[in-house]
Amino acid sequence: MPYLQLNTSVRLSDTEKHDLCEEIGKIMPAIPGKTRQNTMMYINDGCYMEMGDAANPMLNLEVRLLGNESDDIKKDYIGKITKLFEDKLKVQPSYMYINLIPYDDWGVNGSLMIAKK
Repeated sequence: MPYLQLNTSVRLSDTEKHDLCEEIGKIMPAIPGKTRQNTMMYINDGCYMEMGDAANPMLNLEVRLLGNESDDIKKDYIGKITKLFEDKLKVQPSYMYINLIPYDDWGVNGSLMIAKK
């Protein structure tokens, strides 16, 4: 199960948040084994964020993954998610920071899951 946390200065309605989750869900299969159904998403909108010109909309995305992926998979995912945020949130790529964070293990369903090595 990936965990995705989006912090953005862009304000969104609940409907817009849901629609964004659906669009993100379409991109998740770019990472093998990841789907809309097994991705937990948190959207924190309307954050006060500042970098350079504070008037620009911006965002930080953290995607926590069980295990690590190849550089090619990560590059593909980042390209697709960047395009989505540029189109839907009108955030320029230079105002996006995206972190893909691999974990060796984590708990889910009352069990310890260990990444394949």
